[in-house]
Amino acid sequence: MKPSPVDSSNQDDVKRPTFLLIEDDAVDAEAFRRAVKRNQVDCELVHASDGGEALEKLRSMVNENDDIGVLAFLDLNMPGLNGHEFLAEVRRDESLKRLAVFVVTTSRHKRDIALAYDKNVAGYFEKDDLASVLEIARQFAGRLVFPTLGGKND
Repeated sequence: MKPSPVDSSNQDDVKRPTFLLIEDDAVDAEAFRRAVKRNQVDCELVHASDGGEALEKLRSMVNENDDIGVLAFLDLNMPGLNGHEFLAEVRRDESLKRLAVFVVTTSRHKRDIALAYDKNVAGYFEKDDLASVLEIARQFAGRLVFPTLGGKND
């Protein structure tokens, strides 16, 4: 059976996800934006150019609405707060520790892969096939029951 496209705008019980792209390279960020549009992914796209900016945006989103559905797409190699440091901070933060994170990077180093999965990422992908990454993310987001962020369990 072929899966049907996910259009959360027509489903009352499914949240329209927010995709948080954490990427320092402007060309890669634009490629991601175009791939989202080309693949007709129904999401709000928010961009942060490093881990520090991403943490600020996440905390602001959670303060406004702790019931927000966020999927983060994280590059590892960035100046400032890099991807591994971002993951460590997110997992320490009670209000963010349940965040679903996909790593999207050029790194194939076994150490990077192991460190990312040690921090409970939802998946580790290479940047060279954004269409496949977004199709997986679209399917994932359409079926995911998002955790409540903000440290609340009710």
